[in-house]
Amino acid sequence: MIPTMNPVTTGFHVPFLDFLDASSAAKFPAVEYSIEPFSQVGKEQSAEAAKDLLSSRGLALASFHLPVEFRKDEATFKADLKELPRHASLARLLGNTRCCTWLSPATDEPVAEYTSRFIRRLRECAKVLGENGIRFGIEWVGPRTSRTMKHDFIHTIPGVMELIGAIGEKNVGLLFDSFHWFTSHATKEDILALSADQIVLVHLNDAPDKPADEQIDDQRLLPGEGIIDLKTMLNSLQQIGYDSFVSIETFSKELPLLPPAVVASMTKVAVDRVLASL
Repeated sequence: MIPTMNPVTTGFHVPFLDFLDASSAAKFPAVEYSIEPFSQVGKEQSAEAAKDLLSSRGLALASFHLPVEFRKDEATFKADLKELPRHASLARLLGNTRCCTWLSPATDEPVAEYTSRFIRRLRECAKVLGENGIRFGIEWVGPRTSRTMKHDFIHTIPGVMELIGAIGEKNVGLLFDSFHWFTSHATKEDILALSADQIVLVHLNDAPDKPADEQIDDQRLLPGEGIIDLKTMLNSLQQIGYDSFVSIETFSKELPLLPPAVVASMTKVAVDRVLASL
């Protein structure tokens, strides 16, 4: 598996180049990041200059965040979708083959309308990504404490797999997150029921010592510091053949207060220790 640095862990306040430098200094082979800063360099300078941001630091772009706001009004969605081919084309030139997003686990809207709109919009995004050879990962959000609106929405592996099936594009799969696996009461068997080609990306993090139903989405620990059975989870992923990027996404109030180089180094030590135990 390939350790990947995620900007959530350092905090989004860290400037783009500082994040890349910190990730490189900590000897991460890959990063997960927004595509927009790369696109800006590609537009103002060249695609080669955008590629050099990674290659000069010995980094790969494991996955980029979907740069389309599909949760709001139709005009916003259409405007962002219009720019997606440009972003996706550059991402492919950077050697990237993955793009991911997440689903809110609750809504105040009528569920049928909400669901049908998301299927349509995500399908349109998937088609553009697929035309550029990019797989599209969709993440479910597990914590019960995040379901605070009128209606529950997708918050389990079976639920998100149903949505993926309804989208119906071959390049759409699962963004698998250890915290959401734990908080949605999923099991080893849920992983073993999947195939490696159904998983686009893995997020790795840990949970503080309290029951799954009391976990808070933005309160997480570095891998190996909490109570999630990461060894069983990762061994199960290996058993089905997943051997690609694992992005360390640790929401924390404390880590972003530290220098990004320190956070990246701590994160690399943590993930290496967990992977070495498999």
